[in-house]
Amino acid sequence: MASRPSIIACGTRMAAVAMIMKFITGPALMAASSIAIGLRGKLFRVAVVQAALPQGIVPFVFAKEYNVHPDVLSTGVLFGMLIALPIALAYYFLLAL
Repeated sequence: MASRPSIIACGTRMAAVAMIMKFITGPALMAASSIAIGLRGKLFRVAVVQAALPQGIVPFVFAKEYNVHPDVLSTGVLFGMLIALPIALAYYFLLAL
């Protein structure tokens, strides 16, 4: 990832789609699946906040190894880490944990 010329290696449009999928679609899918299995209360709220946390480095390593969109994952990991704290705090306060 350090060899990339910029933080957003895949383009701004793809980076925006990746961030929307990670920080909005991910928690929404977690909320829907938690409701479907009957998860309620504090566990429900914790599951949604965990879905909004940033991804680790391991997905990038696998993407690089198998050459499956490593530029998108590189952007997702780096940019996601930068914006994860305010988004996770927003979910934390919205869900009143």
